[in-house]
Amino acid sequence: MLATLIVGATRTAATFTTDPEKILALLNERLQGRGLVTCLALHIERDGSSVLVNAGHLPPYVNGRELPIEGALPLGAIPGATFSVLRFHLAEGDSLMLMSDGVAEAKDGKGHLFGFDRITEMLNTRTTAAGLAFAAQSFGQEDDITVLTTARDRAFAPPRLNL
Repeated sequence: MLATLIVGATRTAATFTTDPEKILALLNERLQGRGLVTCLALHIERDGSSVLVNAGHLPPYVNGRELPIEGALPLGAIPGATFSVLRFHLAEGDSLMLMSDGVAEAKDGKGHLFGFDRITEMLNTRTTAAGLAFAAQSFGQEDDITVLTTARDRAFAPPRLNL
């Protein structure tokens, strides 16, 4: 039910604005008393100018390097919450990888976490989104595992999504 509420509220908010801060503010108010949700809201312009707003989610990676965005409360935690905002530029050839916390929190049979060091190591070998998701799932899936990559291929072209 919560997922359905989030999808509907996001679609409604996006009909009025493409500003990630405003969308998360609207979602935050809609979720009060209904649960907590971590997420990122991202808007990428055709020229690569990007705005990323964090509501308690893991930071994404650009070209295998973690973006330095501050942490924030999840949606629904408190009315009127403000969220961390990062403005950056995706140059031609850059790739942006986003993932759910289920990747880092995957556990093997002995309780060891897949962890951020392993993620960084894999990204340094230019692993794909599918490769990272498969590695975390094979390690020991405890939670949802989602990895999404978008890349900026040419000037004036919208980003391409690779799942």
